[in-house]
Amino acid sequence: MEREEIPMKTQIVSLLAAFACLSAGLAQAQTYSAEAIADLRFMIEEEKLAGDVYRAFGALYPTIMPFRNIPKSEDQHVTTLLAQAGLAGVDVSDLTSLPANTFQNTSLQTLFTDLVDQGSASSFAALSIGREIELLDIQDLTNAMAKIPTTSSLYTAYGNLRNASNNHLNAFNKWLAITPPPVPEPESHAMFLAGLGLLGVIAGRRKAG
Repeated sequence: MEREEIPMKTQIVSLLAAFACLSAGLAQAQTYSAEAIADLRFMIEEEKLAGDVYRAFGALYPTIMPFRNIPKSEDQHVTTLLAQAGLAGVDVSDLTSLPANTFQNTSLQTLFTDLVDQGSASSFAALSIGREIELLDIQDLTNAMAKIPTTSSLYTAYGNLRNASNNHLNAFNKWLAITPPPVPEPESHAMFLAGLGLLGVIAGRRKAG
């Protein structure tokens, strides 16, 4: 009796399916250090912060396209990282139920309030804050990537998010180039600089709250 020959296309599809299952199994088995898990939880909230801040600015400056488009991208970033937490067996149920403009991390909660206050001064201030948020995001993603295996699905996810943040940064820079800065009063200018200064120190306080 002749053995039935399996078509090459069927063999290839079967191999790809087996590889996908193996990859999924490896991703599910991936474990991370306590520090890497803390970074993951922080990054979920940091991506949420960006989306919430941009939505607040979008309500104030509805004609500025980055504040209309980028929040949707930030939502996708949060969804991506929540999925990675699930693959790693990390309980983030306390983060999934957070209302808009609300954060578990007390430093991020304070930062959100301060940034929205400062961005309400002018569209230029809001765009400047958007740029600084993306710079901070890129830095934090890069730091988080250095603490996990390069072969992990989380490393890939962080890399994709960093690429998206670079695109967001470019969008804010383009709008800043065509948006004239206001002439602020000395007091409001000092407050604005203080708000941006918070972005520079937030990484050192990320474990708070």
